[in-house]
Amino acid sequence: MRQITRFRLFGAALAFAIVPAHAQWYVGASAGESRASYRGSSQSDQFLDLGFDDASTSIDDKDTMYRLHAGYRLHRYFAVEAAYVDLGKFAIRSTVVPAGFLDTSVKTRGADLSAVGLLPLGERFTIFGRVGAFAGRTKASYSSGGSVQLVDGVHGQSKSTTSVVYGLGATYDFTPNLGLRAEWARYDKLGNDLTGGEFNVRAISAGLQWRF
Repeated sequence: MRQITRFRLFGAALAFAIVPAHAQWYVGASAGESRASYRGSSQSDQFLDLGFDDASTSIDDKDTMYRLHAGYRLHRYFAVEAAYVDLGKFAIRSTVVPAGFLDTSVKTRGADLSAVGLLPLGERFTIFGRVGAFAGRTKASYSSGGSVQLVDGVHGQSKSTTSVVYGLGATYDFTPNLGLRAEWARYDKLGNDLTGGEFNVRAISAGLQWRF
């Protein structure tokens, strides 16, 4: 009986020992600046193709972004992470001749799922890189005037996309549970011509992370 009891205790101790020492959940929130870069032809080119005498386009391509994330650290060097992301709002204004204008307000929100590679540098500081997929929805709201009229009163369009996201960053642990996280990330191929054009977003953010 004692041998059986000892065997059970040994088995329980072994099962505990093989659980990764660094396996743990973590959550965090961050905020920062996002910047959009548009690809391909601009709205002014589209207006010229429609027969307007002249057209020019300006873009307010910066805004504030937010990210809420939760992850699980499977190993000292690897984690998986999911997040909700609001990439902010960008404004596009096109003016044309004969006199008219089109204003477009573009915002993108969605969720990403990433694999995260970790490289601890000492007890408190860790650098990381992540790559994954971003499932986002880009919504555009329009207003116009003068020679530009919206077709059939259409004042908005939306586009859902699944695209690549990747990022680089670092964390610094104030305590075993609480740390500071900073990250640069890029979200590719968002939107389409109906939402003001296809664009990429670069985001720089910082925030807090809690491990438990």
